[in-house]
Amino acid sequence: MRVLRLTPFFHHDQVDSWPAEYDAVGGMQVQILRLSRELAGRGVEQQVMTVGFPGLPRRRQDRPGLVVRVTRAPLPRLRSELTGLVGLNQAWLAGALAMCVRLRRRWRPDLIHVHADGQVWALLAGPLASRIMGAPYCLTLHCSRLSVYEPMSRVDRLQHGLVRAVERYALRRAARVSTLTGRTAGVVARELPMDRSLIDVVPDSVGDVRARPVADTAALRRSLDVPDDVPLIGYVGRVAHEKGWRDFVAAARRWQELPGAPAAVFLVVGDGPQGARMREAVAEAGLADRFRFTGFLPHADIPAVMTALGVLVMPSAHEELGGSALEAMMCGTPVAGYAVGGLRETVGTVTPELLVPRGDVAALTRAVHAAVTGPEGPRRLVAAARDRLTAAYGAGSATDRALEHYAHALDAHAPGTHAPGAREARR
Repeated sequence: MRVLRLTPFFHHDQVDSWPAEYDAVGGMQVQILRLSRELAGRGVEQQVMTVGFPGLPRRRQDRPGLVVRVTRAPLPRLRSELTGLVGLNQAWLAGALAMCVRLRRRWRPDLIHVHADGQVWALLAGPLASRIMGAPYCLTLHCSRLSVYEPMSRVDRLQHGLVRAVERYALRRAARVSTLTGRTAGVVARELPMDRSLIDVVPDSVGDVRARPVADTAALRRSLDVPDDVPLIGYVGRVAHEKGWRDFVAAARRWQELPGAPAAVFLVVGDGPQGARMREAVAEAGLADRFRFTGFLPHADIPAVMTALGVLVMPSAHEELGGSALEAMMCGTPVAGYAVGGLRETVGTVTPELLVPRGDVAALTRAVHAAVTGPEGPRRLVAAARDRLTAAYGAGSATDRALEHYAHALDAHAPGTHAPGAREARR
């Protein structure tokens, strides 16, 4: 099988630094890289068209059967605190479509797989690339405007209705649709409307993530100048509006005033378009001595971080699934956060008492306190859930589901078949 993968989000793990304006690496990027490699190991030949930053090769043979192409038209270096580099995804789409025109002469896919994040450009990629390449496309909603996405600015709110319409358009013309959670699958089925059985639930895989040895976490603490008896409260991911970093800082401020709360260090791992603003907010709150910032870390270092944490905090405005939460729990660390999107299906089935209403910083601070000062209860629940989490989100599970998803898409598009795809499922 040949698959053309279209996504502006893809982790280039051969680097040890990542310019924040080029959309610093997060869970979606890592998960798509992992899926691509696991599929290559199953014999699926793939070409990936994605975003990259200066210095990366335009074409890289990642491994047998997997070619990664950086497809990006030239664009000015105008930065945005919401999106990183202004026009980056538009430049990616233009470059990807131009590459499709050149590539179709010598390489034709059986299927195009589009990864959509709630922005209009990836949603347009499927219908346009399908016409150029003469192949059907399937669409994965890593973040759905119809389900969990919350607009991030006044301009985003103004265009929200338009992007929802484009999402519907792309979904209806896809040979097959997949979502990360059953909840979003149900919402999409009602919104279109379409037969729910025609939407595949394919959760992201977190791979073979497990707790790191004590020596690794001790070394990490020493590098951060954090004593062994001081709890680490962590924020891991993109420093961006939708990830709720402001509420993390607000919770740290409340922590100082919480009766009985031990002295703690607040660890921020990652970078993003609002990284500088977060550091300024921490300084203005008088918390600079309580915070540690690592910036971008290679993903191979993340399990040691997750293991060292007393609790991972996820104050996100929206989360389709919450890969960071899964990684933390696979390492034995409880997660406190807002009860939004997929966190209700991941954290909510393990430690529901650590999820609080979105925006309630006081309740979030209390949940963090409960995880840190009474760690045996939450940690025992997390440890008991590991086998179930591994079965659902571990290495191989998402790959099996992805292959089934591809088979459904190709069956729906096969000449002479009457198996309905998303396009034919409208009532």
